[in-house]
Amino acid sequence: MESISVRSVQALVRSLEHIHSAESLRQFPSVVFSALSELVEGCLFSLDTFNLKTGEVISATSDHVPIPAEIKKRVVELIPTHPVIPIARSGATGAIRLSDCVSQRQFEQSALYLDVFAPLGIRHQTVATLDIPGHIAGVTVNRDKDFTDEEAFLLGLIAPHLALAHRNLQRLETLRTAADQVVPGPHDLERVGLTPREAEVLHWVIKGKQDGVIASILKISVRTVHQHIARILRKLQSETRGSAGYEAMVKLKGLENLPRAAGYSDDDLSVLRHDQHRKTSQSGSIQFSAAH
Repeated sequence: MESISVRSVQALVRSLEHIHSAESLRQFPSVVFSALSELVEGCLFSLDTFNLKTGEVISATSDHVPIPAEIKKRVVELIPTHPVIPIARSGATGAIRLSDCVSQRQFEQSALYLDVFAPLGIRHQTVATLDIPGHIAGVTVNRDKDFTDEEAFLLGLIAPHLALAHRNLQRLETLRTAADQVVPGPHDLERVGLTPREAEVLHWVIKGKQDGVIASILKISVRTVHQHIARILRKLQSETRGSAGYEAMVKLKGLENLPRAAGYSDDDLSVLRHDQHRKTSQSGSIQFSAAH
């Protein structure tokens, strides 16, 4: 598709802002369902996860359509037979249309369609995959009529952002769990390149405080808090508050792993880290690892 309407672009921008406003994994489904409703009309939304090791299925659906308990039970039982599962297991990501995995005729003969889709009046579905280690997971967009080319295009554009927002919230939850044990103080956070005030703001962000509360604690305006957070995101090369806290913790851990030679400042240690990385790269023995 070569172009989309101005109205759709505006809806996409609003949806993106809404998606990244979720502050916890528990809040994520309802925020995403609301955001997607701006892009596609007349849909039922769900967020489903399938544990590849245990076979456990967890499903959350938008609450504007009442779903009988028996159908919810069948969803949990039949998710492992979903046509998108094999495609996702092979590594496919993004927005996957059900019609790309199986013909409509074949699907309408399946138990998943007969016991779940048909009673709810659903014939078409697009799944936006999520990145959860050890799971096949996705946000589903469901309705009776097929998606237009523009709707399919918009879902394709927003799908990577759904995965990114969810991944950042996973990091934030990990950070909050760690923060229950130890939260870096402002002085520690200055070591990653933040000003004293920025370090104070990030300290309270990591502790889960909202902007208004942070403003009250530091006796500054909410607008000033927003400005500090914008600078923190740039300095830590992060897209969200949660990922900024995560990156700061990673940087601090890296600094702690270096020897504290007498007279070495944090700036000196940063130079040492860069030099170590350069030498390792030149030797060809560098190892890469991915944190999810």
